[in-house]
Amino acid sequence: MRQFMVGRQPIFDVKLAVHGYELLFRDAEATGQSPDGDVMTADVLIHAGLDIGLSTLVGSKQAFVNATRAFIVGTRDIPFSPRQIAIEILEDVPRDPEVLAGCQRLISNGYTLALDDYQSGDGDDPLLPLVDIVKLDVLALGPDQLAESVLRCSAYGVRLVAEKVETRDMLAACQQMGFDLFQGYLLSRPEVVEGQALSPSRATCVRLLQKLCDPMTSAGDIERIVQTDAALSYRFLRAAGAGAARGLFRRISSVREAVVMLGERRLRAWVTLMLLAGAHEGSDEQLLMAMTRAHMAEQMAMTVGQPHLADSAFTVGLLSALDLLLRAPLAEIIDGLGLAGALEEALLKRTGLLGDILADVTDWEVGAWRPEMRSGIPPAVIGECYLAAVGWAADVCEVLDLSR
Repeated sequence: MRQFMVGRQPIFDVKLAVHGYELLFRDAEATGQSPDGDVMTADVLIHAGLDIGLSTLVGSKQAFVNATRAFIVGTRDIPFSPRQIAIEILEDVPRDPEVLAGCQRLISNGYTLALDDYQSGDGDDPLLPLVDIVKLDVLALGPDQLAESVLRCSAYGVRLVAEKVETRDMLAACQQMGFDLFQGYLLSRPEVVEGQALSPSRATCVRLLQKLCDPMTSAGDIERIVQTDAALSYRFLRAAGAGAARGLFRRISSVREAVVMLGERRLRAWVTLMLLAGAHEGSDEQLLMAMTRAHMAEQMAMTVGQPHLADSAFTVGLLSALDLLLRAPLAEIIDGLGLAGALEEALLKRTGLLGDILADVTDWEVGAWRPEMRSGIPPAVIGECYLAAVGWAADVCEVLDLSR
């Protein structure tokens, strides 16, 4: 588990109400050396989409994300739904045929494109007819060049963003010139959102990516790999849960459903981004405990003759340990995951058969077992499930070379 940061700076409309937020790379390790643009974009997308959640970070507002050439031409996919994402094309992206074709593809997929740091001195940028938004750096442009840039861009019917507005006079001048949106230190400085990230192992991500590129791979193959890594399971549950919360999917009852709902293309995009942003190379006892709980609950569901609940039991066992891993209340962690009601009730209230199984799992973990357990499973059988789960979790860590 590691600390992460994401910068967030508001963009305001003409009434100075928040229209959206630009999401910015921030180095949590303070190395002083910025990674390349692809890594920075991947880092922002991963933390915004999987660790914080876009709805938590920007609400219903539009999120502006910088994109390098690789993301524009499709070498690297953007796994977010286009509903509230504006892709900012950086000024150093070459205007070659591949980039133009990539922009057309993104537009056809429903994404909003924004042109960053446009200057009229650059001539007629071939991207101007394609984008919806143009950002002008009002500090870098003199009055005449700014007026010329506004005039040239307005001819294409785009929305104009005044960047780096730092004085009231500058804001008033931009409003008079017809800017639609405003961003700068006068209105709000970037704030840093911090959190704890559960990072999947690089070995798991590589194995999963290989399987996703194999046309013979089944959903079951994918699920089995995902279930060997608690962090990866949680991130995919979170990604699918965001869609479920917006009514795009039905409520989620297992890791298997999250894998199916996300689909091969989006799974591949997320895994690629995780590898690019940097997956960790180690594990710890709490991750091992989460995996043990998951497999133990799964085995107990099978034991009570409810094999259809095995996937859900695995998911409940996994999620039950996240409050320890992320050091936050469980109710806060699972909010927005789009879980089925039975799973939420089991996790938060220990109700239903899943709740009984989870209660027995956690009681057994601390040695608080009774002659009559809530699930109705004899203690001797529960002990067998526990030993099998410990062995399974240890084997997974050994195979992935995660154990210390």
